[in-house]
Formats: sequence, C-alpha cells, structure tokens
Amino acid sequence: MGHNNHSTTKRTERTESLGRTALYVLLSGVAYYLATQVAWALCFPNSKVSLFFPPHAVLVSILLLAPTRYWWAYTLAAIGGHLLATQQAHWPFLYSLQCEAFDAVQNLAVAAGLRIFIKSPLKLLTLRDAIAFILIAVVIVPFGTAFWGAAFTISNRFGTYYWVECRNLGISNAVTAIVLVPAILLGVHQLAGRPKPTWPRLLEAALLGAGLLVVGVFAFDNVPAGPDTSPARLYAPIPLLIWAALRFGLGGTSASMVVITFLAIWGTMHGRGPFLMQSPAENALALQLFLLVTALPLMLLAVLIEEEKGSQSALRESEARFRNVADTAPVLIWMSDTNKRRTFFNKGWLDFTGRTMKQECGEGWVEAVHAEDLAHCLAVYENAFDKREPFTMEYRLRRKDGEYRWVLDTGTPRFDIDGAFLGYIGSCIDIADRKQAELDHQLQSMELARVGRVTLMGELAASLAHEVNNPLGAMVTNANAGQRLIARGNVETEELNDLLADIVADGHRAREVIQGIRNMVRKTEASRSLIQPQEIIQDLVRIVRADALAKKVKLVTKIDENLQLVAADRVQLLQVLLNLTMNAFEALSAIRAEFRRVVIEAGRDVDGKICVSVRDSGPGFPGGIVEQLFEPFFSTKAEGTGMGLAIARSIIEAHGGTLSGENCDDGGACFTVRLPEAKEDKLKAI
Repeated sequence: MGHNNHSTTKRTERTESLGRTALYVLLSGVAYYLATQVAWALCFPNSKVSLFFPPHAVLVSILLLAPTRYWWAYTLAAIGGHLLATQQAHWPFLYSLQCEAFDAVQNLAVAAGLRIFIKSPLKLLTLRDAIAFILIAVVIVPFGTAFWGAAFTISNRFGTYYWVECRNLGISNAVTAIVLVPAILLGVHQLAGRPKPTWPRLLEAALLGAGLLVVGVFAFDNVPAGPDTSPARLYAPIPLLIWAALRFGLGGTSASMVVITFLAIWGTMHGRGPFLMQSPAENALALQLFLLVTALPLMLLAVLIEEEKGSQSALRESEARFRNVADTAPVLIWMSDTNKRRTFFNKGWLDFTGRTMKQECGEGWVEAVHAEDLAHCLAVYENAFDKREPFTMEYRLRRKDGEYRWVLDTGTPRFDIDGAFLGYIGSCIDIADRKQAELDHQLQSMELARVGRVTLMGELAASLAHEVNNPLGAMVTNANAGQRLIARGNVETEELNDLLADIVADGHRAREVIQGIRNMVRKTEASRSLIQPQEIIQDLVRIVRADALAKKVKLVTKIDENLQLVAADRVQLLQVLLNLTMNAFEALSAIRAEFRRVVIEAGRDVDGKICVSVRDSGPGFPGGIVEQLFEPFFSTKAEGTGMGLAIARSIIEAHGGTLSGENCDDGGACFTVRLPEAKEDKLKAI
C-alpha cells in the first residue's frame, strides 16, 4: 500500500513538472511572437532594415535558463511563434521556413557555446566569461551565420546587396546579444532571490534611471535631424553609463544600455537625433555601431568592477575568517609587514599583555619583552627577516599582571602566488611551566649527581676497606706467627726472615691496592703489562698459603704450562683472584675440615681465551641469584660489604674479559675469569 502511494506521488509530481514545462514552452512561443513584432516595429520608416532583433535575445536567454533536454521544445515553440508572425505579414512560406531554420541554428549555437565555455552564463562572473560571451554571442555566431542568412535573403529577393545584408544581419544580432541578453539574464537572476535592495540603493537607481531618460531624450530625441545636429551629443550618456557600471555592475550597465538603445532607436525612427544624415541603411549602421562600440567596453568595465568587488569581498571575508580563527586560537598570534613592523595581534595576545592593538603595533610590542632577552630576541627576529627564513626564539614577555612569562615564538615568512615577500606570521605559546619543569629537572639532576658522588665515595671506601683487608690480614697473621716463634724461644733466622719478607710483600701489596684506587679516582690509564697466568697463580698461592693452613683448606692448582701471555694490570688481576679465593675459603667454613678443598685451574676454553677458575667444595650459593652476586652491596654473608665481586667484574671487563659464577653439579661453586690472549700488535706496543 505504501509503495503504491509513493508511486502515485511520483507520477503526480512528474505530471505537474511536465505541465509547468508545457506552460513555459507555450509562454516562450508567445514571447518570441511578441518580440518579433517589436523587431519589425524597430525598422526605419520605408526600410526593411531591423536595427534590433529582440527575438534572438529572448530565445537565447530562455535556452540558457532551461534544461538542455527541453531545448527542442522551446526551439519549436519559437519557430511556431515566428512562423505565425511571418504568415500574418504575408511572407512566402518557403522563405519563412528558411528564416526559422536560420534563427533556430543561430540561437542554439549561441546558447550551446555559452553553456560550454562559461561556467555561469546567468551571471558572467569573470572577465574570462565576459570575453567568451563576446566572442561567441557577439562575434563568431552572428557574423558566422550571417553568410547563410544573407544568401537566402538575396535569393528570395528580400535584399539588394549580399554584403550589405550580411553586414546588417551580423551587426543586428551582435547588438541584440550585447545589449539585451545580459539584461534579460541578470533580470531573471535578480528576481530569482538575490537580496532585496535597500531604500538608498533604490533611490540611487531611480536617480540614475531619471538621468538616463533626460540625457537620452536630450541626445537622441530633442533636436530634429539636420546639418546643425552635433555628434557631440552622443557623449552625453557616457558619464551616466559609467556611473551604472561603477555602482550597479553588469546588471546596471545592461539595463542602462537597454534604455539608451530604445531612446536612440525611437529618436531615429521619428526623425530626430544624429543618425539621420545619410541613407536609411547607413543611418542604421551608424546607430548600430554606436550601440555596439558603447556597450562592449562598458560590459567589460562592469565585469572588471564586479570581479574586483568580488575579490575585495572575498579578501574581506577571508580576513574576517582569519581574525575569527586567530581570536579564538589558544595561542598568541601576530603578523608583520615587509619592514619588520608588526601590523596585527590577535585577541589572545592583547588579553595576555593587557595592551591595545595601537600600543602593540609597529615596534610597541618590544616594550613587553624582558630587558635581558630583548637584544637576543631582536637579533633573531631581524636576522630571519633579512634571510626570509622561519625562526623560533624564546624570551620573557610581560603579562598584564606584571609577571614575566617565558614564551616560545615561531615565525614563518609569507609569500603571494608570484613569490613576492609579504611579511611574517607568527605564534607564541606560554612555556613558563615547561621552563620551570626543566629547572626542577636540572635541580633534581644536580641532586642526583651529588648523591651519586656521595654513593661513589661510599663505594670507594668500601672497596678500599675490602681490598686492603687481605694484605693487612696476612701481615697480622705473619706477625702473630713470628711472635709465637719468639715466645717458644726456638727462633730460626731463616724462618723469621721468611715471615718478615712476607710481611714486607703484603705491605707493598697494600700500597699497590691503594695506589690503584687512587689512579682509578684520578681517571689515569691502567698500567698494563704482559703477564704469565702461571706467575699470577704462584703469587696467589704464596699469599693465601697461610690462610689455607689456618682454615684447614686443601689448595690444589692445575695449570696448563703452554698458556699464552695476557695484557693486564698485575695488581688488579691478582686482587680479583685473591678475592675469589678468599670467598671460597669462607664458603668452606660450614663443612667438615676433611672435605674442604679449593681448586685453582688455568687453561684455554673453546674460544681460545685464557680461563682461570676458582672452585670450592662448599655448599654453593642459592639458585637464581647468580647475577645478583655481582651487584654492588649485595652479599650472602652477614658481615660482607657486597662490593668484592662487583669490583672484580668491573676490573675484568675493563680488561676485555668476563667474570661468571655457577654452582657445580657435584657440589660447590665455581667462578671463572676469561681474558683474551695478548695480540702481536699489543705485545709490540707494550
């Protein structure tokens, strides 16, 4: 049911549309018939020369206003109206048909050409449109079809001379097109809903119309034709026509030309004015040329004026949109001319500074820039201007409450479509909060650096205590052994000398440890030398022998005698191995003495690196904490500083090696040092 209603509604609308179109077609036929009668009434007395042919303008305008799918109907209606008029005037039927065909082709050609080459034939918006209109409707089609029209006119003996008829047809249709077609189209456009004119505008139009009537009567209908008729009267309407072009555009110009045209023809037909000095044909030509030469430049002038007004209106609209956008933007916006003088500030800027546009424009804006930032700000600004390049700068700008706020100012050069420099446009954002955050971050960084230095001093103190503790402990052990020997009274000189030599060696080793830490603090380069791994292990065994005996640890060494040299700091490498060995001794304190065993092994791994491992038979370390063992201040011992293994790894890595630890499958823990062999170039350098 709903579908049927919809179909019925569409059929009704289509029927109403066709009905309206049929009515318009009928009215166009009537209009063409009446326009034909007007055209014949505008012929000179006793002459068949038509000065003006309104039917041509009527049909061209109707075709431009109507959909192209109905052009055939409007053309047939026009043919019917014209044929009726010619038969009433008793024209030969064959000649009338030729005239209908000629008029139809001419009108369709003009309408089609204007539709193709002009984007809006109803309004003629641009100079290009106006030139296209003149070429198509005034020059090409009228004079192009005149050859055909003159030919059948002469053949039917309605004319005398072919070229005269050709000229008359071309000029008559050209004058009609330039004077009447724009007037009809713009009149329809005005009635179609353009804004209604105001009373001052209507009053000005009335004054212009009255002036045209007075001047037109004075120029064309006031003085009888004769030798005293001055051609200078022809110039009388020009100021009013220019007034119409300047104030009312193409519509006013077209309407004014229609008034002047009818007054000139009316005066000429009644034996008045400057166009009755020669034969009727020549007089008609003079009148037509006057109208054509007057209308063409005025039409172009009117279009240029309207185009300029449109450009100015578009520019004002664009500027208004820009101001609206700028005033609502959440940033401070400014613009400058080519002389570095600022010409515009948006509402955001003026609200920020609390100053007026007049106060800020020119160089007034610099008054709000902080004195300490002004020189740098102007230097960046002027240097960018001279180079025509974008810039950014930071400076402090005084807010209306007197507080200076940091702003980030970004400027961009402006150029027109031809590349001409127009000045700059820029925007500022308040970055005071960001600046404060940067300052806070800087203060935090300084505090962290201070804490880091304090922490580093703590680490160095712990390292020093840890590293010096071993030689000092050895010295105390050897001194205690010497005291026991002396107390027993059986002191042997050789044994006492050995104890004293060990004490001296441990003292030297403690000094070397302290010197190494001092060098590290001073960032001096480590002292590297070529070292035999076997010699380092022998020194290590000699140092820890007393501790091994005291703690009842069996110390075993397994050394590959074919090991290559390594480039290392002897003291640091010995400290690492000593640290690992003493840790192994301490790990064995929890098991029975007969099972206490430490194996120090030196060899080469599959990658060709020198490996020195220290393996104990103790309980090992808890699983999952391998990497934590090497972190600073992490220790599995209650009295440990947690720095030994961290320092040991950093020393080995500084030598280009690695230090790793793992629990052994058969019990105990194993720590392995891997160092690269000394290369030939390294050997030469050392």
